[in-house]
Amino acid sequence: MKEVFFFFFGLLSAVFALMAVLNRNLVKGGVSLLASFVSLAGVYFTVGAEFIGIVQVIVYGGAIIVLYLFALLTVDLKSMKAEPLRLSFLFAGGVLSGALFLIILYAGFFLEGSLSSNVSGASDLARPLFYRFLLPFEVVSVLLLVATIGAVAVARREE
Repeated sequence: MKEVFFFFFGLLSAVFALMAVLNRNLVKGGVSLLASFVSLAGVYFTVGAEFIGIVQVIVYGGAIIVLYLFALLTVDLKSMKAEPLRLSFLFAGGVLSGALFLIILYAGFFLEGSLSSNVSGASDLARPLFYRFLLPFEVVSVLLLVATIGAVAVARREE
Protein backbone atom coordinates (compact mmCIF):
# COMPACT_ATOMS: atom_id res chain seq x y z
CA MET A 1 0.00 0.00 0.00
CA LYS A 2 2.96 2.32 0.64
CA GLU A 3 4.06 1.93 -2.96
CA VAL A 4 0.64 3.05 -4.22
CA PHE A 5 0.81 6.24 -2.14
CA PHE A 6 4.44 6.78 -3.15
CA PHE A 7 3.62 6.68 -6.86
CA PHE A 8 0.41 8.67 -6.35
CA PHE A 9 2.18 11.52 -4.57
CA GLY A 10 5.09 11.35 -7.03
CA LEU A 11 2.74 11.64 -10.01
CA LEU A 12 0.78 14.40 -8.28
CA SER A 13 4.00 16.32 -7.59
CA ALA A 14 5.10 16.01 -11.23
CA VAL A 15 1.68 17.11 -12.53
CA PHE A 16 1.58 20.17 -10.26
CA ALA A 17 5.18 21.07 -11.19
CA LEU A 18 4.24 20.88 -14.86
CA MET A 19 1.21 23.07 -14.19
CA ALA A 20 3.45 25.57 -12.39
CA VAL A 21 5.74 25.82 -15.40
CA LEU A 22 3.07 25.92 -18.10
CA ASN A 23 0.56 28.23 -16.38
CA ARG A 24 0.53 31.75 -17.81
CA ASN A 25 -0.98 33.26 -14.66
CA LEU A 26 1.90 33.76 -12.21
CA VAL A 27 -0.19 33.48 -9.06
CA LYS A 28 -1.80 30.24 -10.24
CA GLY A 29 1.67 28.99 -11.13
CA GLY A 30 2.85 29.79 -7.60
CA VAL A 31 -0.10 27.95 -6.07
CA SER A 32 0.64 24.97 -8.34
CA LEU A 33 4.24 25.05 -7.16
CA LEU A 34 3.01 25.06 -3.56
CA ALA A 35 0.85 22.01 -4.31
CA SER A 36 3.89 20.33 -5.87
CA PHE A 37 5.95 20.98 -2.73
CA VAL A 38 3.22 19.61 -0.46
CA SER A 39 2.76 16.48 -2.57
CA LEU A 40 6.55 16.01 -2.53
CA ALA A 41 6.31 16.07 1.26
CA GLY A 42 3.76 13.26 0.88
CA VAL A 43 6.42 11.28 -1.00
CA TYR A 44 8.82 11.83 1.91
CA PHE A 45 6.22 10.68 4.40
CA THR A 46 5.57 7.47 2.47
CA VAL A 47 9.25 6.47 2.52
CA GLY A 48 9.53 7.09 6.26
CA ALA A 49 11.40 10.40 6.22
CA GLU A 50 8.95 12.32 8.41
CA PHE A 51 11.40 15.02 9.45
CA ILE A 52 12.32 15.84 5.85
CA GLY A 53 8.61 15.91 4.94
CA ILE A 54 7.82 18.37 7.71
CA VAL A 55 10.78 20.56 6.77
CA GLN A 56 9.61 20.42 3.14
CA VAL A 57 6.19 21.77 4.09
CA ILE A 58 7.49 24.42 6.48
CA VAL A 59 10.46 25.74 4.52
CA TYR A 60 9.37 25.32 0.92
CA GLY A 61 5.62 25.37 1.38
CA GLY A 62 5.77 28.39 3.63
CA ALA A 63 8.80 30.59 3.24
CA ILE A 64 9.90 29.94 -0.33
CA ILE A 65 6.42 30.29 -1.84
CA VAL A 66 5.83 33.56 0.00
CA LEU A 67 9.18 34.86 -1.27
CA TYR A 68 8.42 33.60 -4.79
CA LEU A 69 4.99 35.22 -4.95
CA PHE A 70 6.27 38.47 -3.40
CA ALA A 71 9.05 38.67 -5.99
CA LEU A 72 6.69 37.90 -8.86
CA LEU A 73 4.12 40.44 -7.78
CA THR A 74 6.73 43.20 -7.64
CA VAL A 75 7.90 42.56 -11.22
CA ASP A 76 6.58 44.69 -14.06
CA LEU A 77 4.53 42.10 -15.93
CA LYS A 78 3.66 44.35 -18.87
CA SER A 79 7.30 44.64 -19.90
CA MET A 80 7.72 40.86 -19.59
CA LYS A 81 4.77 40.18 -21.90
CA ALA A 82 6.12 42.60 -24.50
CA GLU A 83 9.37 40.65 -24.92
CA PRO A 84 9.28 38.05 -27.72
CA LEU A 85 9.88 34.40 -26.97
CA ARG A 86 13.33 33.35 -28.11
CA LEU A 87 13.35 29.95 -29.74
CA SER A 88 16.99 29.34 -28.82
CA PHE A 89 16.13 29.60 -25.10
CA LEU A 90 13.12 27.34 -25.60
CA PHE A 91 15.24 24.78 -27.44
CA ALA A 92 18.03 24.88 -24.83
CA GLY A 93 15.52 24.47 -22.00
CA GLY A 94 13.85 21.57 -23.77
CA VAL A 95 17.15 19.81 -24.42
CA LEU A 96 18.30 20.25 -20.81
CA SER A 97 14.95 19.12 -19.44
CA GLY A 98 14.92 16.07 -21.69
CA ALA A 99 18.48 15.15 -20.71
CA LEU A 100 17.65 15.49 -17.02
CA PHE A 101 14.53 13.36 -17.50
CA LEU A 102 16.56 10.62 -19.22
CA ILE A 103 19.20 10.69 -16.48
CA ILE A 104 16.52 10.31 -13.82
CA LEU A 105 14.92 7.42 -15.73
CA TYR A 106 18.29 5.72 -16.13
CA ALA A 107 19.07 6.12 -12.44
CA GLY A 108 15.65 4.85 -11.43
CA PHE A 109 15.65 1.73 -13.59
CA PHE A 110 19.26 0.68 -14.02
CA LEU A 111 21.23 1.83 -11.00
CA GLU A 112 20.74 -0.31 -7.97
CA GLY A 113 20.90 1.24 -4.59
CA SER A 114 19.06 1.08 -1.37
CA LEU A 115 17.76 4.02 0.53
CA SER A 116 18.20 3.60 4.21
CA SER A 117 15.50 5.05 6.40
CA ASN A 118 17.74 4.92 9.45
CA VAL A 119 18.12 8.69 9.48
CA SER A 120 14.60 9.99 9.20
CA GLY A 121 13.68 11.22 12.63
CA ALA A 122 14.62 14.48 14.24
CA SER A 123 16.59 12.80 17.02
CA ASP A 124 18.75 10.93 14.51
CA LEU A 125 19.63 14.21 12.82
CA ALA A 126 19.99 16.21 16.03
CA ARG A 127 22.56 13.99 17.75
CA PRO A 128 25.42 14.58 15.30
CA LEU A 129 24.37 18.17 14.75
CA PHE A 130 24.43 19.16 18.41
CA TYR A 131 27.26 16.94 19.60
CA ARG A 132 29.79 16.38 16.84
CA PHE A 133 29.14 19.54 14.82
CA LEU A 134 28.07 21.93 17.60
CA LEU A 135 30.77 24.56 16.97
CA PRO A 136 30.21 24.85 13.19
CA PHE A 137 26.45 24.95 13.79
CA GLU A 138 26.79 27.83 16.24
CA VAL A 139 29.24 29.69 13.98
CA VAL A 140 26.78 29.47 11.08
CA SER A 141 23.91 30.67 13.29
CA VAL A 142 25.93 33.70 14.47
CA LEU A 143 26.99 34.40 10.87
CA LEU A 144 23.34 34.36 9.74
CA LEU A 145 22.40 36.68 12.60
CA VAL A 146 25.16 39.14 11.62
CA ALA A 147 24.08 38.98 7.97
CA THR A 148 20.47 39.72 8.95
CA ILE A 149 21.51 42.69 11.09
CA GLY A 150 23.74 43.94 8.27
CA ALA A 151 20.92 43.68 5.73
CA VAL A 152 18.59 45.66 7.99
CA ALA A 153 21.28 48.30 8.57
CA VAL A 154 21.93 48.68 4.84
CA ALA A 155 18.19 48.89 4.07
CA ARG A 156 17.63 51.55 6.76
CA ARG A 157 20.59 53.63 5.59
CA GLU A 158 19.00 54.11 2.13
CA GLU A 159 15.86 55.66 3.62
